[in-house]
Amino acid sequence: MFKSRKSHQKKDGPSHPIFNPRRTRTPRYRARRTIIVGIVVVTFLFIGKIILSFFNFERVSFALFGNMHYTEGQIYDVLGENLENIVIDSEAKTAKYLKDNLSYIKDVHVTKNLVKRQLTIEVTERKVLAYLKLRLVDDPTTNYSPTGKKKQKKKEHFYLIDQEGYVLEPIKPEHYDKLTKITDEGEHIPQIGKKVKSTTTQLGIQVLKHVRSRKPDIAKDLSCIDARDPKKILIQIRSLPTIQVWIAADMVEVGFHNLSLFINQQALSTLQNHGLYPVANKTKHRDAGSKQTPSLSKDTYLDVRYKDTIYMGGANK
Repeated sequence: MFKSRKSHQKKDGPSHPIFNPRRTRTPRYRARRTIIVGIVVVTFLFIGKIILSFFNFERVSFALFGNMHYTEGQIYDVLGENLENIVIDSEAKTAKYLKDNLSYIKDVHVTKNLVKRQLTIEVTERKVLAYLKLRLVDDPTTNYSPTGKKKQKKKEHFYLIDQEGYVLEPIKPEHYDKLTKITDEGEHIPQIGKKVKSTTTQLGIQVLKHVRSRKPDIAKDLSCIDARDPKKILIQIRSLPTIQVWIAADMVEVGFHNLSLFINQQALSTLQNHGLYPVANKTKHRDAGSKQTPSLSKDTYLDVRYKDTIYMGGANK
């Protein structure tokens, strides 16, 4: 009975909440607190400054590979002009700016080492295939000025291009006479670093790539390709300066095979016309009264568009 009463009193007895008295904060306490907060802020600012200086563009070192046309300084300048921070910006963004601003760069692989503060750039550059001769033609509806006077004549522009048709740089053709010229025409000047999508230029590139892979000897001697008419592509060979060769887009392999046979025969005829011809790896003189091979100086075209047949003729044939 006693226990239950004691228990009851303990359970249902009065309870009083206890409150800690609020401490009075003295000015000394507030000053000390302000000093601690200030020290923390200054510390964070100092750490932030160290981090920013760590990512400073001027402190980043380069490791550059695969470059032939561009120096480290040129690449450094391009990135410095376009990127807010060369280290913390993404690798994809860095690669994009390089490809957009440097026409010879085909692909870029960027890696970053934050500890060493080193930016490694490995570039794949485009290789020159030929040079493009572009004739600017006026729009037929704007051939005449408002005063009725005829506008300026067609202008010619020359550019180096790669095997995909990307424009690398403008040139003076007299400095690149050993390259093959691809002729085209259009109404607009191509942009440096952009691809020429003209079907004429692309067909000329395909023809040149084909002959390089199948007939490298002819490719070295190939001076001009004009593919504005796919059924009659005009080819110029340096060893046959007076002859214009015709091939067809759908018979390129046959055409160059026939052309190769003709060039070999022409070389043999030249030796014979000079009284020499090869016999068992030796040279032997012909008789002075032997029949000479006709000269090609009067011939203006060589048609190799047909299988097993070569047509040769002059201006009046």
